Amino acid sequence: MIRIRNIGFCYPDGNRALNDISIDIEKGSNVAVVGANGAGKSTLLALLVGLHTLLEGQIEIDGKAVRKDSLDEIRKMVGFVFQNPDDQLFMARVYDDIVFGPRNFGYSAEKITEMADTALEIMKIGHLKDRAPHKLSGGEKRNVAIAAVLAMNPEVLLLDEPSSYLDPKSRRNFILAMERLPHTKIIATHDLDLVLDLCDRVIVMSQGKVIADGEPFKLFFDEDLMERSGLELPLSLQTRK
Repeated sequence: MIRIRNIGFCYPDGNRALNDISIDIEKGSNVAVVGANGAGKSTLLALLVGLHTLLEGQIEIDGKAVRKDSLDEIRKMVGFVFQNPDDQLFMARVYDDIVFGPRNFGYSAEKITEMADTALEIMKIGHLKDRAPHKLSGGEKRNVAIAAVLAMNPEVLLLDEPSSYLDPKSRRNFILAMERLPHTKIIATHDLDLVLDLCDRVIVMSQGKVIADGEPFKLFFDEDLMERSGLELPLSLQTRK
Protein backbone atom coordinates (compact mmCIF):
# COMPACT_ATOMS: atom_id res chain seq x y z
CA MET A 1 0.00 0.00 0.00
CA ILE A 2 1.17 3.49 -0.90
CA ARG A 3 -0.56 6.22 1.09
CA ILE A 4 -0.17 9.85 0.00
CA ARG A 5 -1.83 12.49 2.17
CA ASN A 6 -2.13 16.22 1.43
CA ILE A 7 1.33 16.57 -0.09
CA GLY A 8 2.61 19.78 -1.60
CA PHE A 9 5.94 20.77 -3.07
CA CYS A 10 7.59 24.00 -4.19
CA TYR A 11 10.97 24.19 -5.97
CA PRO A 12 13.63 26.61 -4.66
CA ASP A 13 12.91 28.99 -7.57
CA GLY A 14 9.36 29.40 -6.30
CA ASN A 15 7.69 27.12 -8.82
CA ARG A 16 4.76 25.45 -7.06
CA ALA A 17 4.83 21.91 -8.48
CA LEU A 18 2.27 20.03 -6.35
CA ASN A 19 -0.79 21.12 -4.38
CA ASP A 20 -2.66 19.12 -1.73
CA ILE A 21 -2.48 15.67 -3.38
CA SER A 22 -3.95 12.61 -1.65
CA ILE A 23 -3.84 9.17 -3.30
CA ASP A 24 -4.00 5.54 -2.13
CA ILE A 25 -2.42 2.85 -4.33
CA GLU A 26 -3.01 -0.82 -3.59
CA LYS A 27 -0.24 -3.40 -3.71
CA GLY A 28 0.17 -5.02 -7.13
CA SER A 29 -1.78 -2.40 -9.05
CA ASN A 30 -0.70 -0.74 -12.29
CA VAL A 31 -1.38 2.99 -12.11
CA ALA A 32 -0.67 5.62 -14.75
CA VAL A 33 -0.09 9.28 -13.95
CA VAL A 34 -0.80 11.47 -16.98
CA GLY A 35 -0.97 15.16 -17.80
CA ALA A 36 0.67 17.84 -19.90
CA ASN A 37 4.28 18.93 -19.40
CA GLY A 38 4.59 20.70 -16.05
CA ALA A 39 1.57 18.95 -14.53
CA GLY A 40 3.71 17.54 -11.69
CA LYS A 41 4.02 13.88 -12.74
CA SER A 42 7.80 13.55 -12.43
CA THR A 43 7.87 15.55 -9.20
CA LEU A 44 5.32 13.20 -7.66
CA LEU A 45 7.41 10.14 -8.55
CA ALA A 46 10.59 11.78 -7.25
CA LEU A 47 8.93 12.48 -3.90
CA LEU A 48 7.85 8.85 -3.57
CA VAL A 49 11.48 7.72 -3.56
CA GLY A 50 12.85 10.68 -1.63
CA LEU A 51 14.71 12.45 -4.43
CA HIS A 52 13.12 15.67 -3.20
CA THR A 53 12.41 16.53 0.40
CA LEU A 54 8.69 16.54 1.13
CA LEU A 55 7.58 19.96 2.36
CA GLU A 56 3.90 19.34 3.11
CA GLY A 57 1.84 16.26 3.94
CA GLN A 58 2.98 12.67 4.30
CA ILE A 59 3.86 9.66 2.14
CA GLU A 60 3.87 6.12 3.52
CA ILE A 61 4.98 2.97 1.71
CA ASP A 62 4.07 -0.27 3.45
CA GLY A 63 3.48 1.79 6.59
CA LYS A 64 6.95 3.36 6.44
CA ALA A 65 6.99 7.16 6.19
CA VAL A 66 9.20 8.60 3.44
CA ARG A 67 11.61 10.93 5.22
CA LYS A 68 15.34 11.54 5.43
CA ASP A 69 16.06 8.92 8.10
CA SER A 70 14.11 6.17 6.31
CA LEU A 71 15.44 6.57 2.75
CA ASP A 72 17.70 3.49 2.86
CA GLU A 73 14.69 1.31 3.65
CA ILE A 74 12.43 3.12 1.18
CA ARG A 75 14.90 2.71 -1.67
CA LYS A 76 15.09 -1.03 -1.07
CA MET A 77 11.33 -1.17 -1.56
CA VAL A 78 10.99 1.36 -4.37
CA GLY A 79 12.88 1.39 -7.68
CA PHE A 80 12.88 4.51 -9.85
CA VAL A 81 13.52 4.41 -13.62
CA PHE A 82 14.51 7.92 -14.72
CA GLN A 83 13.02 9.63 -17.76
CA ASN A 84 16.47 9.89 -19.37
CA PRO A 85 18.46 6.64 -19.11
CA ASP A 86 21.72 8.62 -19.37
CA ASP A 87 20.94 9.95 -15.89
CA GLN A 88 20.98 6.38 -14.57
CA LEU A 89 23.75 4.57 -16.46
CA PHE A 90 27.33 5.47 -15.56
CA MET A 91 29.45 2.30 -15.55
CA ALA A 92 31.78 1.16 -18.33
CA ARG A 93 29.83 -2.05 -18.98
CA VAL A 94 26.12 -2.87 -18.97
CA TYR A 95 26.59 -5.76 -16.54
CA ASP A 96 28.34 -3.46 -14.07
CA ASP A 97 25.35 -1.11 -14.13
CA ILE A 98 23.00 -4.05 -13.53
CA VAL A 99 24.91 -5.34 -10.49
CA PHE A 100 25.66 -1.91 -9.00
CA GLY A 101 22.50 -1.79 -6.87
CA PRO A 102 22.64 -5.34 -5.49
CA ARG A 103 26.32 -4.88 -4.64
CA ASN A 104 25.55 -1.73 -2.68
CA PHE A 105 22.81 -3.56 -0.79
CA GLY A 106 25.42 -6.05 0.39
CA TYR A 107 24.15 -9.26 -1.21
CA SER A 108 26.46 -12.25 -1.64
CA ALA A 109 28.27 -12.72 -4.95
CA GLU A 110 26.05 -15.70 -5.77
CA LYS A 111 22.87 -13.75 -5.03
CA ILE A 112 24.08 -10.76 -7.05
CA THR A 113 24.69 -12.97 -10.08
CA GLU A 114 21.24 -14.51 -9.71
CA MET A 115 19.52 -11.11 -9.42
CA ALA A 116 21.40 -9.68 -12.40
CA ASP A 117 20.73 -12.70 -14.62
CA THR A 118 17.02 -12.58 -13.75
CA ALA A 119 16.80 -8.88 -14.65
CA LEU A 120 18.65 -9.41 -17.92
CA GLU A 121 16.29 -12.24 -18.82
CA ILE A 122 13.15 -10.28 -17.96
CA MET A 123 14.19 -7.44 -20.27
CA LYS A 124 15.66 -9.81 -22.91
CA ILE A 125 19.01 -7.99 -22.98
CA GLY A 126 21.52 -10.69 -22.03
CA HIS A 127 23.29 -10.07 -25.35
CA LEU A 128 24.09 -6.51 -24.22
CA LYS A 129 25.74 -7.29 -20.89
CA ASP A 130 29.33 -6.75 -22.09
CA ARG A 131 28.54 -3.64 -24.15
CA ALA A 132 29.39 -0.08 -23.15
CA PRO A 133 26.16 1.76 -22.23
CA HIS A 134 27.18 4.95 -24.04
CA LYS A 135 27.38 3.00 -27.30
CA LEU A 136 23.82 1.66 -27.08
CA SER A 137 20.77 3.00 -28.84
CA GLY A 138 18.22 5.00 -26.85
CA GLY A 139 15.89 2.01 -26.64
CA GLU A 140 18.67 -0.31 -25.50
CA LYS A 141 19.69 2.18 -22.81
CA ARG A 142 16.09 2.33 -21.63
CA ASN A 143 15.93 -1.46 -21.29
CA VAL A 144 19.24 -1.54 -19.41
CA ALA A 145 18.02 1.17 -17.03
CA ILE A 146 14.87 -0.83 -16.28
CA ALA A 147 16.90 -4.01 -15.77
CA ALA A 148 19.23 -2.18 -13.37
CA VAL A 149 16.23 -1.28 -11.23
CA LEU A 150 14.67 -4.74 -11.46
CA ALA A 151 17.95 -6.31 -10.31
CA MET A 152 17.43 -4.66 -6.91
CA ASN A 153 14.17 -6.61 -6.54
CA PRO A 154 11.99 -3.68 -5.41
CA GLU A 155 8.34 -4.08 -4.44
CA VAL A 156 7.33 -0.89 -6.24
CA LEU A 157 8.43 0.30 -9.70
CA LEU A 158 8.28 4.00 -10.56
CA LEU A 159 8.70 4.54 -14.29
CA ASP A 160 9.04 8.02 -15.77
CA GLU A 161 8.13 8.02 -19.50
CA PRO A 162 9.27 4.39 -19.94
CA SER A 163 8.19 4.06 -23.58
CA SER A 164 10.30 7.00 -24.77
CA TYR A 165 13.24 5.92 -26.95
CA LEU A 166 11.58 2.54 -27.66
CA ASP A 167 10.89 1.35 -31.20
CA PRO A 168 7.62 -0.59 -31.75
CA LYS A 169 9.17 -4.02 -31.09
CA SER A 170 10.98 -2.86 -27.95
CA ARG A 171 7.80 -1.15 -26.76
CA ARG A 172 5.84 -4.39 -27.12
CA ASN A 173 8.57 -6.35 -25.30
CA PHE A 174 8.47 -3.78 -22.51
CA ILE A 175 4.70 -4.14 -22.15
CA LEU A 176 4.95 -7.94 -22.07
CA ALA A 177 7.69 -7.77 -19.43
CA MET A 178 5.65 -5.42 -17.26
CA GLU A 179 2.55 -7.60 -17.57
CA ARG A 180 4.50 -10.55 -16.14
CA LEU A 181 5.82 -8.65 -13.13
CA PRO A 182 3.84 -8.69 -9.85
CA HIS A 183 5.27 -5.35 -8.68
CA THR A 184 3.18 -2.31 -7.90
CA LYS A 185 3.82 -0.01 -10.86
CA ILE A 186 3.32 3.74 -11.11
CA ILE A 187 3.95 5.02 -14.62
CA ALA A 188 4.22 8.72 -15.49
CA THR A 189 3.66 8.98 -19.23
CA HIS A 190 2.36 10.90 -22.23
CA ASP A 191 1.83 7.57 -24.03
CA LEU A 192 -1.89 7.04 -23.46
CA ASP A 193 -1.95 3.93 -25.66
CA LEU A 194 0.59 2.43 -23.25
CA VAL A 195 -1.81 3.26 -20.42
CA LEU A 196 -4.58 1.33 -22.15
CA ASP A 197 -2.28 -1.66 -22.68
CA LEU A 198 -0.87 -1.82 -19.17
CA CYS A 199 -2.83 0.12 -16.56
CA ASP A 200 -6.16 -0.43 -14.86
CA ARG A 201 -6.24 3.01 -13.27
CA VAL A 202 -5.22 6.46 -14.43
CA ILE A 203 -4.60 9.59 -12.37
CA VAL A 204 -4.91 12.80 -14.40
CA MET A 205 -2.89 15.81 -13.21
CA SER A 206 -2.98 19.46 -14.20
CA GLN A 207 -1.02 22.36 -12.70
CA GLY A 208 0.13 20.30 -9.74
CA LYS A 209 -3.28 18.94 -8.82
CA VAL A 210 -5.14 15.67 -9.35
CA ILE A 211 -8.20 16.51 -11.44
CA ALA A 212 -9.43 12.97 -12.17
CA ASP A 213 -8.83 9.41 -10.99
CA GLY A 214 -10.48 6.36 -12.53
CA GLU A 215 -10.61 3.80 -15.32
CA PRO A 216 -8.65 4.73 -18.47
CA PHE A 217 -11.45 4.08 -20.98
CA LYS A 218 -13.94 6.16 -19.03
CA LEU A 219 -11.64 9.13 -18.48
CA PHE A 220 -10.13 9.19 -21.96
CA PHE A 221 -13.57 9.54 -23.56
CA ASP A 222 -14.34 12.56 -21.36
CA GLU A 223 -13.71 15.33 -23.91
CA ASP A 224 -13.91 18.15 -21.37
CA LEU A 225 -11.38 16.42 -19.10
CA MET A 226 -8.98 15.77 -21.96
CA GLU A 227 -9.19 19.39 -23.05
CA ARG A 228 -8.61 20.73 -19.51
CA SER A 229 -5.62 18.45 -18.98
CA GLY A 230 -3.96 19.18 -22.33
CA LEU A 231 -4.26 15.57 -23.52
CA GLU A 232 -5.52 13.96 -26.71
CA LEU A 233 -7.47 10.76 -27.17
CA PRO A 234 -5.14 7.75 -27.64
CA LEU A 235 -4.63 6.80 -31.27
CA SER A 236 -6.14 3.37 -30.69
CA LEU A 237 -9.42 4.99 -29.57
CA GLN A 238 -9.71 7.75 -32.16
CA THR A 239 -11.48 5.49 -34.66
CA ARG A 240 -14.14 4.67 -32.03
CA LYS A 241 -15.38 8.23 -31.68
